[in-house]
Amino acid sequence: MPRPRRDGTPAREARKQKLTDRFVRTIKAESAAFAVWDTYQRGLACRVQPTGQKSWKAVYSRGGRPRWYHIGDASAVGIADARRIAARIMADVAEGKDPVAERMAERGSGTFAELAECYVEQHAKRKNKSWRQADALVRKHLLPRWGKLGTKSITRSDVRAVMRRIEAPVVANQVKAAASAIFTWR
Repeated sequence: MPRPRRDGTPAREARKQKLTDRFVRTIKAESAAFAVWDTYQRGLACRVQPTGQKSWKAVYSRGGRPRWYHIGDASAVGIADARRIAARIMADVAEGKDPVAERMAERGSGTFAELAECYVEQHAKRKNKSWRQADALVRKHLLPRWGKLGTKSITRSDVRAVMRRIEAPVVANQVKAAASAIFTWR
């Protein structure tokens, strides 16, 4: 029996099944996101969003907390490839590595200009309808000052200094939100 949630409501039973490509294609979306766990490959799950979007996740524990590694879109990556990638991730975890942390470190390496460009291309254009406005604010206010700096060298005091130079408070808040989105995505 699964442990109840923090608010006291009972948790649902975990959905477990030997996943097949046909089954994954026929899963119907529900009002809340859910995962169907593969009984063949330990740690592999198909995550289904309320929009109907399905993706493969490899889930492992690090420091007592679950880590969800995004493998790819279920319509683009087949079950055999997802199992192979999940097995490789689980082997890396058994060797003491943390694939999610390594992926985040890769994103964070390089200059702020490179990170901002990757953010726009890989995330913002697909997920944010108003990405052009945020991109314009970043190009105008942040790239001239931070473009050549390493992402790990930018501090809170650097952020405060840039925000002080922007006269309009609304624009300053929008620039700060854009910078926050970029660093959070990293």
